[in-house]
Amino acid sequence: MRAGLCRAVTWAVVLLPLLSSCRTAKSIVASVEVKPSTFLSHASELKENRKRSPFLGNWYNSDKKMAADVELAKKIYIAPVLHSYARAMEGVIPKVEYGSKRRDRNLPALAKYTRKKFIQAFRNAKNPRFTVVDVPDKDALVLELSLLEWVPNTYTGFLVREVVDWVTFDGVAMVTLKGTRGVIAIEGRLIEPKSKQSWFEFADKEMGKTVLIMPIQEFFPSGQAHFAITEWAKQLEELLRTKPDVKVKDSFPVVFWNY
Repeated sequence: MRAGLCRAVTWAVVLLPLLSSCRTAKSIVASVEVKPSTFLSHASELKENRKRSPFLGNWYNSDKKMAADVELAKKIYIAPVLHSYARAMEGVIPKVEYGSKRRDRNLPALAKYTRKKFIQAFRNAKNPRFTVVDVPDKDALVLELSLLEWVPNTYTGFLVREVVDWVTFDGVAMVTLKGTRGVIAIEGRLIEPKSKQSWFEFADKEMGKTVLIMPIQEFFPSGQAHFAITEWAKQLEELLRTKPDVKVKDSFPVVFWNY
């Protein structure tokens, strides 16, 4: 508890100035960047939109008629999540401890979990904009998602970061030892049913968060991935539900406890 309190105080001093920054905390602290795959038709056009979106990459179709049709849509179908675009796992520690083949075997389960969480987010939202349908419908928007990267948590990586923080000070490992943390990236597109064209495309990437008190997610290979997926689902639901002048807050790379 004493170590957790010390870490909390340290990060409060480091991160408070970022709250007023024009850049996202993700961009500054974690130095995260995402490179979409060919799954997205407009991958090269994605841009960060700090005034509106929490995602690192965003693209909107400029077709006004399509925008009007999307505005009238009341239903959404969330398609099975793809994992065939997932890139090879990087990092010496994850490859040795967890293994690339084991990671690939578990990707289908993570994809199913992702779809479940996105469906839950849209169904359980307060004042939901959409009704989630179980099968494609001629009047329903289609949300297509693809897992882009996944590096599972490892015990070795966690221990290395703890040792580094112990001999230096809390937070050094988070910034300097990125190869010891879990990573997950996602990309998605919202299809307008009449034109069958993309209206919105996005991509985002999250590294394992620093949890100041009881970092339970560190003890499960997919813990940080589940954490990020749950946040993404809630963020996208809010982004599609709210007006264009509403800022959807990004997740913070440091949290006090799991939720």
